[in-house]
Amino acid sequence: MKISRLLALFAALVLLASACGSDDGDDAAADPDPAPAAPAEPGEPDPTAAPAEPDEPETEGLLALRVPDDYATIQAAVDAAVEGDLILISPGVYNESVQVQTDNIVIRGLDRNEVILDGEFSEDLPHGFQVFSNGVAIENLTTRNFTSNGVFFTGSYDDDFILTGYRASYVTAHNNGDYGIYAFNASEGLFEHSYGSGHPDSAFYIGQCNPCNAMITDSLAENNALGYSGTNASGNLWIVNSEWRNNRVGMVPNTLASEELGPQGDGMFAGNYVHSNGNEATPRKGSDWDLAFGVGIVVAGGNENMIAKNLTTDNANIGIAVSFFPDGDNIWTAEGNQVVGNVSNNNGQFDLVLLGGPDTMNCFADNEYETSAPPQLQEQAACGGEQPEAYEGEVYAIPDPEGLSVTDYTEVAAPELNFENMPDAATAPAQPATGLSPTITLDDISVPTP
Repeated sequence: MKISRLLALFAALVLLASACGSDDGDDAAADPDPAPAAPAEPGEPDPTAAPAEPDEPETEGLLALRVPDDYATIQAAVDAAVEGDLILISPGVYNESVQVQTDNIVIRGLDRNEVILDGEFSEDLPHGFQVFSNGVAIENLTTRNFTSNGVFFTGSYDDDFILTGYRASYVTAHNNGDYGIYAFNASEGLFEHSYGSGHPDSAFYIGQCNPCNAMITDSLAENNALGYSGTNASGNLWIVNSEWRNNRVGMVPNTLASEELGPQGDGMFAGNYVHSNGNEATPRKGSDWDLAFGVGIVVAGGNENMIAKNLTTDNANIGIAVSFFPDGDNIWTAEGNQVVGNVSNNNGQFDLVLLGGPDTMNCFADNEYETSAPPQLQEQAACGGEQPEAYEGEVYAIPDPEGLSVTDYTEVAAPELNFENMPDAATAPAQPATGLSPTITLDDISVPTP
């Protein structure tokens, strides 16, 4: 691309030099002494002035590796890129699975709804993007119909490499066979202005990190098994200001022995609109999470999380639950979680639920709610107060997974592709995903209004 531009510039200079050196005798003979041009009137262009050079369109001036103009495939452009490069993808459907192994590049579609990576449910195309390198940003495009993940940022499973710096902005992920937008063994990340639907695991996942230094914000998850899942994700983790609706389960920070860095803890889940979860017309990988079917937010064996300023309503079973979590031979307790300042109402069985033994120091304060298990939960487990010795009475009816229907991920209705585009996608300079870490505070967040 750069060579072709240099050749074009050289050719233009040759033509200019030729024109300046020409001497057309016929023209000179026809008008040997042309009259001087009249001076320009005030406010009018000067006819004696040299013509101004036309402005170069901004899209032409943006240095980028362009697909398909410069490279026939996205993978070819990625392979040719060096650190700091921007890859711009024109509208079209691209049937490829892209691996990224170059640090600090930006991959951007020119139209979020028309730049589409489509795996066609082929086993040969597992991921839309699989990113193994630091500082990579994926922007303004759609990934669909892959057998594993739409976008996957991953450190190593086998050694200590932790991917540092990742971002997905204005990305649509739907009907992929595992996760929509997924970060594993990675830190300093951001998912923003994005959408996920039709996944048998979760639309958004951040897992196995401590500290995560990561955020999900201004995003929407619907029609998935789980809207958000975060196994063993701890430390400066913010899942905020997003909407989680019509999933089997809304949001599930959790602990599992199958990943390192357990137990999960120290996450902020705030300012979310979590509603209408308990949708059977969704996919799932297994029935385990159907024990929490119809729950808006459940902390499953996590510690010292803050669940604050969320609106949880119209969920089929429970608004917010804090619970121990059975995991094979392990029983992960939930300890030191705070549920504060939420509005939880009109949920199927209970608005607030606490499942755990005495002295776990989970607490509830300043929540607006109607029903709880155990009753009067906010008085029994007040923040700063003594914990009750035992919880008595019926807790809640656990859903029977065998009685719930399920839909294959390939058959979930695809969303209409009319999502908000990234501003100035054709002209904005590349901004690799470096130096990312949440800097907001709980004071910056309020309970959402539907």
